[in-house]
Amino acid sequence: MTDTPCGADTTTPVSSPPATCAPVAVPVAGAMADTPLVDTELAQARRYMGYPAMGGQDGGMQSWRFFRVYGFNEWRLRNLAPEECAQARAFLTQCQMLESAIMAATANLDTDRAAVWTRNRSEVPDRFMLYTRWRVQLCNFMGVPPGPGLRGTGEIII
Repeated sequence: MTDTPCGADTTTPVSSPPATCAPVAVPVAGAMADTPLVDTELAQARRYMGYPAMGGQDGGMQSWRFFRVYGFNEWRLRNLAPEECAQARAFLTQCQMLESAIMAATANLDTDRAAVWTRNRSEVPDRFMLYTRWRVQLCNFMGVPPGPGLRGTGEIII
């Protein structure tokens, strides 16, 4: 038995499939650690939620501390209940997987047709849309609006 591309028509022979349908493990909160998020996870959460880097100093005109939503988000991230830490980790893991899939999809951008296989021209936008959806779900879980990196231009929330 040979592997076939995900969703491929198995009645037509495929000489060399670009990918195989492998089961993907979906992160579940119950399987995640419930300890407080570490600095690396906090930085990932901010980035996935569309917020800029926090920096290492309390002062300065560009400090996140001057913006109410940024400060509230930071307080939330650092004060999650154990069950919420596990759920936040599940969201972070899902976002990492989706972001990696977008980057992996770029390997096939140079192929338009190969034998009977034709690449999905909307694969990267579809994957990016799914990735963005999970990032917004993380924001919703945290109870803060999406950061500037997830909003359209011209919107300012203070």
